Amino acid sequence: MKRLSVLLAGSALAVSANAVNWSKVSESPTGTIFSVDLNSIESSDISVIDKKPMDNITVSIRRTYPTQKNSAQKNDGKDGAATKETKATKDKASQDITLHHSDQQLLISCKDASYYKRAYVDYGADDKVIKSWQSEKPILTTKDFVVTTPKTIGRLIVDQACKSYQDGQKSV
Repeated sequence: MKRLSVLLAGSALAVSANAVNWSKVSESPTGTIFSVDLNSIESSDISVIDKKPMDNITVSIRRTYPTQKNSAQKNDGKDGAATKETKATKDKASQDITLHHSDQQLLISCKDASYYKRAYVDYGADDKVIKSWQSEKPILTTKDFVVTTPKTIGRLIVDQACKSYQDGQKSV
């Protein structure tokens, strides 16, 4: 079942894996960089149940996390050599896998600046898949969408995707 989940999430994000047009949207105070793949933005045919017709777009985004120091090696301060690890420390270090980046696919409603996360894949520094998820909801309603708050990174991502989509529509 886990393999199937990885395959499904990977196929949902296949566009982002081949994307070459990442555009930085923002950087958080902690150093996480948020980017939108401008090549992945397209009209969506996913139906959303609503009182009024909604046009939605899909977009791939990437969160690149700041490099973290390895907690498994500690300096004892005497001679600059790393102290020996105990079995417990090694076990904990193997469970604390550091994320390098996360690719996500969002379904966005430009009408109300909201989004629904369809899938994500988290990667380690070596591009090894650490975790993945894909929505299994066959039918969406507007209640499934998260309405973004102005002046947040979420709103910046939605605004950038919608603006890029609208600019692309004007040039066609």
